[in-house]
Amino acid sequence: MIRIDTTLISDKVVAELRRQVLYGTLKPGQEIYQEHIAEQLGVSRMPVREAFQILANDGFVTIRPNKTTVVNEVSEKFVKDFYTTRIILESSAVQMACANHPDCRKAWEAYEKGEEMIERKDMIGYNMQNALIHRFIWDAADNFKLRQILASMWHTMDAGYNPYQVARQSNDQHRELILAIETNDPQRGAHVIRQHIQNSIDGVLRVMKEQRQQKEE
Repeated sequence: MIRIDTTLISDKVVAELRRQVLYGTLKPGQEIYQEHIAEQLGVSRMPVREAFQILANDGFVTIRPNKTTVVNEVSEKFVKDFYTTRIILESSAVQMACANHPDCRKAWEAYEKGEEMIERKDMIGYNMQNALIHRFIWDAADNFKLRQILASMWHTMDAGYNPYQVARQSNDQHRELILAIETNDPQRGAHVIRQHIQNSIDGVLRVMKEQRQQKEE
């Protein structure tokens, strides 16, 4: 399990736990405990408690009356609904960002650092730059509620079995996104972000299929 910087708040814990549920690291029916998660991620129990509540509200876990938290089974429809909603919202954010003509220097810095992380095979470092680019887009859209919703749906990227290939494709699309925003091309930007998030859908569904096949063997 990835250790999270103690300066990060509960939404970063949510992002990591959501990734683990979506990609099957945390299994359906598995009981998870605040103290164990807090220790594994290197944070206090408070942000973990808040993260559990957020995940329960989103349907990823169930908090029982005895306060035990259990991982829910995630269906293909759940995954498609989750990511389709994100596609709609983040496409809008990209289009709004284009109209606002933001200074893209911070986005380019994150892109270049992402390139460095890929060369180093540092996926934790790449995930940090990945998040910075998406947050740049949300900020550039200049819509508080939209940013709030998108931040609540964020999870760290799981590179799967081909980390270099996945990260390379991801950062190439980041480059296209930044260029679209910089040149005020909302149609191109919306197209790229849709494909970018579709890659995540495909990755999660592939893992789910492999897990089903393993159970049948």
